[in-house]
Amino acid sequence: MKILCENLELRISHKLIRCKDLYKTLALALKTLFTNIKIMNTIYIIMKKLELRKKYKSGNAIEIIRDAILIGELSGEIAQNDFADALGISRSPVREALIVLEYHGLIEKLPNQHVRIITLDDEAIKDLFTDMSLLELEAIKNFSCERLTELSLITSQADFHRELYKNINTPLRKKFLEIITETYLVFVLKHSDGTKINSVFEKLILSLRKTSTLKSCYIAYSEVLADELIRIRTENKNAEEEESSC
Repeated sequence: MKILCENLELRISHKLIRCKDLYKTLALALKTLFTNIKIMNTIYIIMKKLELRKKYKSGNAIEIIRDAILIGELSGEIAQNDFADALGISRSPVREALIVLEYHGLIEKLPNQHVRIITLDDEAIKDLFTDMSLLELEAIKNFSCERLTELSLITSQADFHRELYKNINTPLRKKFLEIITETYLVFVLKHSDGTKINSVFEKLILSLRKTSTLKSCYIAYSEVLADELIRIRTENKNAEEEESSC
């Protein structure tokens, strides 16, 4: 009986040793896995920073950060210093850029030297361009025939909208249209091939003197702008998901 008990204890002891070895192996494997994930994340962040620095050579801090936000590459809460590190520049131009971006409503400054990126979904994008079209329609009503002729001769879409918001007397409406034009509209025109947008814009210009069709043309134009921005953001998101899955 004593020998049987000793053999049983010995077997249990061997099993415990094997379990401990198995746990150690699993722990080491998990540690290696997490280390590799951390390394991959670090490499991904470095690559993103290199991409931003490359872009910065052909643009300024405001444009680069604005485009990264609108395209959907930046979200959540970010330290102000991280922008400087990513762009490879000093903090001074980053601070200046963030002041402009806060004015444009793209970020919200936090007390801990961090900023929060705005949440932008499809419905918000559609609402922005719809509101823009409604306010601009109100502004056009106050234009004389001579001013409408001058407006119809403007070939640049951005300049067309600038001319409208510059002639609005209400400060709040003027600021809103300025932000939509200089932030969202300029971004869409920059990143779109422009084929569909240009076609609808031409119809809008031709309808400036036709009150019966002007509103419908404006609505169609705002819908195309919103759809283009949504498309650009969706394509970028899909591309990032494909990269992360590789």
